[in-house]
Order: sequence, then C-alpha cells, then structure tokens
Amino acid sequence: MSADIAFDANILFALLTIVAIGSMYLAGRIAERRGRRFTVWAWIAAFIGPLALPLIFLFPNRHRGNAGYV
Repeated sequence: MSADIAFDANILFALLTIVAIGSMYLAGRIAERRGRRFTVWAWIAAFIGPLALPLIFLFPNRHRGNAGYV
C-alpha cells in the first residue's frame, strides 16, 4: 500500500514539473510575440506558474500598441 502512494506521488510530481516547464516556455514565447523579453516572463512563470499566461495578456502589445487582435 505504501509503495502505491509513493508511486502516485512521483507521477504527480513529474506531471506538475512538466506543466511548470511548459508554462515557462509558453509564457516566454507569448511574451516574445507581444514585444516583451522571453527570459523575464519565463522567470515570472517559474515563480507563479501557469498564472503568468493570463497575466501576459493584461499588458499591452508593444508591437501593435493597444490595437488588440489583428
């Protein structure tokens, strides 16, 4: 029974690690497309996780001003 719990915890840890790394990469790429620095937003995503993704969209797009979507 104890081995099953440890195995489940390891799977959960691996999944959360993959999600965290994925959100760092995605946040950096989205920020880069919006005229912001990749590394800054990757670090922000490292600290606050996937919450960085909606946060990027609250800042104006530097390439097109505040025009919105094209």
